[in-house]
Amino acid sequence: MNGGIKVRATDFLCKVATEEEVLEYSCAFLQLYREEARYLERTAPWIERVGLTHVRTRIVDDAAGRHTLYERFLESQRFAQVDPWAERANGKDAEEFAPLRARTTAVAESPPS
Repeated sequence: MNGGIKVRATDFLCKVATEEEVLEYSCAFLQLYREEARYLERTAPWIERVGLTHVRTRIVDDAAGRHTLYERFLESQRFAQVDPWAERANGKDAEEFAPLRARTTAVAESPPS
């Protein structure tokens, strides 16, 4: 959890088994943070204020509550979220990430201008 200059990178919330669970738990966490944090409060200070136990109770222990938070997060993103990586995932600017050897070979084989 990133809190700007104060980092809480080693807090363990839970372990999940599937990608779908990762999305549900992560989105529920973000929605809980969005609903409960103070304006401009970063995640680390928020966790310190409410306690990791509170977050664990709301996200891990309460399956129905977690799913409700997850659904509210998805609803909020329907209107305001544009996926900044969607174009790249579909191949836009793919040549930027070609291995150097392949790019060097392609450049070397190009006819002079």
